[in-house]
Parts: sequence; structure tokens; C-alpha cells
Amino acid sequence: MTFMRRKLSTLFFVLIIPIFFIAGCSSNSQQSNSNKIKLNFFNQKPEISSQYQKLAKMYTKEHPNVSIQITTSGQGGGAAALQAKFASGEAPDIIMLGGLPEIDRYKDHLVSLQGLPATKTILPSLRSGGISEKRLVGLPVDLEAYGWSYNKAVFAKAGVNAAAIHNYADFVRAVKKIDAQKDKLGLSGVFGFNGADTNSIASVSAQFTSQAYDNDQVKAFKSTEFPWKYGTQMHAYYTLIRNYSVQPILSVKYDPSVQDLFYNGKVAMIPQGNWIVPTLDGIEKGFVQKNLGMLPFFTKNDGSDRLLTGSSWYLGVTNDHPKREKAAKDFVNWMFTSRDAENVIINEMRFVPATKNFDVTRLPDDLSKDIYRIGSAKNARAPIHKQYPNGFSTQVLGPYIQRYFVYDITWKQLEKVVTTKYRQLREIQSGE
Repeated sequence: MTFMRRKLSTLFFVLIIPIFFIAGCSSNSQQSNSNKIKLNFFNQKPEISSQYQKLAKMYTKEHPNVSIQITTSGQGGGAAALQAKFASGEAPDIIMLGGLPEIDRYKDHLVSLQGLPATKTILPSLRSGGISEKRLVGLPVDLEAYGWSYNKAVFAKAGVNAAAIHNYADFVRAVKKIDAQKDKLGLSGVFGFNGADTNSIASVSAQFTSQAYDNDQVKAFKSTEFPWKYGTQMHAYYTLIRNYSVQPILSVKYDPSVQDLFYNGKVAMIPQGNWIVPTLDGIEKGFVQKNLGMLPFFTKNDGSDRLLTGSSWYLGVTNDHPKREKAAKDFVNWMFTSRDAENVIINEMRFVPATKNFDVTRLPDDLSKDIYRIGSAKNARAPIHKQYPNGFSTQVLGPYIQRYFVYDITWKQLEKVVTTKYRQLREIQSGE
């Protein structure tokens, strides 16, 4: 009898252990799932969506408790798509923002990033573009240079030495020299200006308005007046573009201007920045190193002009999902400090880094290295066109310059309407 009781007790013990083990595993599994954090990252640069996907996979491999979903919307529709996310109650955890007006729109949703180690690495000239009410709420995505992108091969065939162009008069002489040989060189125009894009048209104005605000982005954002301090030079350049660009100018679109006209040597210059580097090297490996050069706009025209260097886009973290806030900050910080992230950013995104900690000797072309040198200098000059009132570039300045291009409005008429519309939009949006 005693033997039977011992046998039953042993059998019960053997059976009960797996039950406890299964229950324990189930509990651990549920706990593991409950600790899983899913981050939503809203990206407004479609051209680097695949690279952000790669960064997300690299990060989640190291941090298996985190998953990252990247939503991309750009080509002019990003801002509206982001607003729709917030309106529907689906605020992303990480958002890409274009300029202080957009940062100001979401300022109540953005957390301070000041405490992140990454903030210590940001180039000083780029910090002001991510500040709202004295809080650092955005980190610059990259360092961009903006000026005249020129085709070295076309310049060489035309006998133009870019290094000898020091002022506006030199620039005009070079333009006329190239134009005189247009047929022999097989050019469709000296410039391949994408006049169909109002945003691109308006962005050229940064070459003149930035200097008026001493390249101070916060000062520009708070101003209620469109600056005409360098209006004479602005007028001269837009007129030069109108006279020497591929015609009809309003039919030229962004992608063809870069991928067809510029790459194929059908034009000598386009007013663009180093964001065209991945496109050009994607068409032909090594094209950028061999054929892409950049010249500044000669605005002050006193020998001090240099390429504008800044960042059009900033990354922010929202406070809408407190339980995910730390994980979002950690991922953003990793992108700005990790050696693995550096490899993707420099070699695949082809970004000039907005930080002091990345190894810029690894940049694959001399132009990018030169841009970093200019942009990291104490006298770096940042463009301020992203600080215009919302809608000003695409609804006012761009369309009215298009009208100027086709002789539908005089420059004096343009100045008058631009001045009025700028003030009205700023006052409405500032709540004054």
C-alpha cells in the first residue's frame, strides 16, 4: 500500500513538472511580447527610403525587442500626409520635418533631444534649424550644399575654367562663352532649369534672402518681411536663367533636368545641390568624381561668396506615445553615433554627414569632402528658404517667378505681390 502511494506520488510529480514548465514558458512569452516596442518612423525623402529600411533592420537585429515601421511620403505630399497622421490619431514616433515652420506646427508634440549624446556631434551651423522655443527638438539629417552644379566635361570642351570664376561678371562671361558655342557643343541650353517645379524655383531665392538674414534661420523664421536687400542680384540671376535656359522653361521637370539634360551633357549647369549625387552615380558609377563640380551664386559679389550649406530636413521624436519615447530616442541617437549607421549614411545614402564624429575621409568623392569642409567652417552660411511661411514657396514665390519667366509679369510687379503675400502669410501663421 505504501509502495503504491509512493508510486502515485512520483507519477503526479512527473506529470506536474511539465505543466509548470509550460505555464512558465507561456508567461515568459507573453512578457516578451508585452515588452516588444513597435516604432513608427515618418520619412519625407523617398530617394532614401530603402536605406532607412536597411538601417532599421540593422538596429532591430541588435535590439530584438524593437521593430520599426517606416512610412514614406514625399515629392510635395509629405507635409499633408504627416498632418493626416496626426489628425487621425496615428502620430508617428519619429518624424522628418522640413524647416522651422513645420517644426513650429508640431512643437507641442516634440520632445527635447538635448540630452542625447548625438546632439554633441551636430555641426554648430546646423543646430538653429532644429530649435523651437529655445529647445533643441530636431537633429539635421545631413549637410547639403546648394549652388550651381556644373558639368566639368562641358566646361572643358567650352574652354571655361571654373577656378577662374570669382564674381558675377566672371560668371556671366562664362555663360555667354558657352552659349556662343552651344551648337558646336550640342547643348540644348546653358542651363537646364526645372521651371515646372515651383518649389525648386523658389529655393533659388535662398541664395539672396539668406545673406539678408545673416544666414540665421531663427531670425528668418520670425521675420514678417520678405528681404529685398540683395533683390538686384536676385533679379539679375532669374533674368539670366530665363535668357539662357532650355526652352520652354516651364516644361522642364526635375528628374529630366538631372538625369537627361545634365548627365548627358546637354546643358552646362543646373542650380542644384549635392542631393543629386546618388542619382548621378546611380546612372554611372564614378560620374560625380569625374564630372560634377559646384560654383556659388555671387550675391554679395565682394569675394566672400561661398556655397550655401545647411540641412533641409530634421528628425524629431514625438511625445504622443510615452512608452515608446525612449526607444525612439535610442534609435535616432544610434543613427547619429553608430559606426554601422555611418557606413550606410556615407556610402549608400551618399550623404555628407551633419556631424563631427563621422570619418569624412571615407566620403567617396572630392566634392563631398569639399562640402564638408565648407559646411563645418565657422563662417558657414546656411540657406533659409525652408523658414518661409507655409505655402509661400509653392503658392506665391514659385508661381509668380514662373510668370516672370514667360513675360507675364514685370519684376516690379513681382516684388510688390511677393512682399504683400509674405507678410500676410506670416501674420496668419504666427497668430498675430
